[in-house]
Amino acid sequence: ELQLHAIATLSSVAPLLIEEYMSCHGNSRILAFLEWCGHEDSYFIHGNSFHGTGGRGNKFAQMRYTLRLLRAMVYLEDETVNKDLCERGVIHQLIEIFKTMMSRPAEKEEAIALEIQSDTLLILSGLCENYIQRKEMFGTEGVDIVLHVMKTDPKNLQRGLGYNVLLFSTLDSIWCCILGCYDSEDYFLEKEGIFLLLDILALNQKKFCNLILGIMVEFCDNPKTSAHVNAWRGKKDLTAASLLIKLWRKEEKELGVKRDRNGKIVDFENLPGLSAEDFVTLCIIHRYFDFKIGEIWNEVSEEIKLEKLRLVTTDEKSLNSIIAATENIGKMVASLQSEMIENQALQDVQNEQRVYAKIQATHKQREQANKSWENFLARTSNAKTLKKAKKLQEKAIESSRYTERPQNATFHQTVIKGLNTTVPSGRVVTVQSTPTRLLGGPLADTDIALKKLPIRGGALQRVKVKPPLNDPKKSIPT
Repeated sequence: ELQLHAIATLSSVAPLLIEEYMSCHGNSRILAFLEWCGHEDSYFIHGNSFHGTGGRGNKFAQMRYTLRLLRAMVYLEDETVNKDLCERGVIHQLIEIFKTMMSRPAEKEEAIALEIQSDTLLILSGLCENYIQRKEMFGTEGVDIVLHVMKTDPKNLQRGLGYNVLLFSTLDSIWCCILGCYDSEDYFLEKEGIFLLLDILALNQKKFCNLILGIMVEFCDNPKTSAHVNAWRGKKDLTAASLLIKLWRKEEKELGVKRDRNGKIVDFENLPGLSAEDFVTLCIIHRYFDFKIGEIWNEVSEEIKLEKLRLVTTDEKSLNSIIAATENIGKMVASLQSEMIENQALQDVQNEQRVYAKIQATHKQREQANKSWENFLARTSNAKTLKKAKKLQEKAIESSRYTERPQNATFHQTVIKGLNTTVPSGRVVTVQSTPTRLLGGPLADTDIALKKLPIRGGALQRVKVKPPLNDPKKSIPT
């Protein structure tokens, strides 16, 4: 328990006291302790303490904290510390520890074992990055442990026991410990490492895609890689090219890129939220590579002039043509930018005119409402004005009527006579109908529905109903 406390304290203090750490031969002591942790001799510990979690009957707790200390020291990127570690054989020692962890069966402390493996790979990555000699020390044995992790069952990535972290550490070790060392790259390819990378990429795990694609790009510098990429087949005979295209489409979908039914991009120029200044800059972005190439050729031309060299006629014509083409592209972009600025100015003017027209329409409606109210007040407060308005109304009604009447047409009056108002009144139509005497007058009797209405001469008439003959006499109480 005291050892665990000491190592945990060193993990926090040693990175701040590098000189004291080196003067006390910290690397040699830590590596010796790590070697002891790797021995499989009997060691009795109950693992009940805070630092001893997961170390019941084994040395996992000591190994975990020792690797944490090494990781903290390595990632200081202090060359004195890292060089001393490499000279003491830490790379080979870490590979052997990883192999030992691989050979052990799955135990209850699986999460701690995964953490130990992840830290081991991270330490190796920190030591080997940018150093070819150390990558050669990593060698084929290191490639084997990387391939072993990459063959892990993909279902384990969903278990949440540190497999994701272990896979990240493995991909990082490929980048730092294998890439750049041709022997390790060739061995990785021979062991079908590219196939394993593509298998992981086909899992469609977004968190790994960026790192895997970067590794694939670096591996493509090796001429042997393309054959492996073309030979790979996934589920349903999926090829690497098809997989990459699917990833591209997925990324486009997440970015909101729209396509038509033929797959063409339809909204490349219709980018939302861009101002006129942004579109002017976008013109330059579209032609960035042309400008960059032209800039390089201009530099070449200037260097030729400074060196006072004379080109042959053919080369001189080619150089002048390239420079002229670059200048034409610049003029074209400038013209397009001017056109965009003018269009934006015209659009601003049109928008301003629409706003003013809307304001003007609002004021006009208010003026009409005020004028209507003033006319109403004038009619209600002055009799002469009311009569004048009435005459104008009658004149308007007469002028709106149809002057020519067809023959045998019936005309109905729609004006109420004697009405002294100028506001619109309800429509009244006087219709000549059947005389009242034929209909029997108003239905005063509410029991009309129970009476018999005989038809005489085609019209209805009221008939007196006689009481029945056999009507029993009512008894009169005495």
